[in-house]
Amino acid sequence: MDDSRFRQEKVQKFEEFVDRRLKPDLVQAVAQRDKVLQQQKVFQDLRTNIENLEKNGVTSLRTMVNLGSEVYMQADVPDTRHIFVDIGLGFHVEFTWSEALDFISVREARLARQIDEHTHLIANIKAQIKLVSEGIRELLQIPAE
Repeated sequence: MDDSRFRQEKVQKFEEFVDRRLKPDLVQAVAQRDKVLQQQKVFQDLRTNIENLEKNGVTSLRTMVNLGSEVYMQADVPDTRHIFVDIGLGFHVEFTWSEALDFISVREARLARQIDEHTHLIANIKAQIKLVSEGIRELLQIPAE
């Protein structure tokens, strides 16, 4: 087998590795991080709402609730000092405002760690893609940019 054909086969294997393994892994890692970022936003919004209720001394309120498919219904909340928080797996726990804020702090810290882990994974995958691209460039003897 001549040298150029050997190089072409190597380049093809590297390109397939990038396209079939690394790029899908990158897309998945970014999607997972985005999902965790969305969860973080939900808890930040909940924290803000609880703090506003506390600051303004709101103990009852009238609001609109989304029933699904953008269908809304008016709801009266006679006592806002106890709220139900989705803790995952379909479970909701009744908390006082301070208990909810404590739970939110713990959950936000965990989500921040998960975001850091996903960001680190994304950086590693991007570095692997760059490394393989450099290998392809060397095999094709293209000068560095």
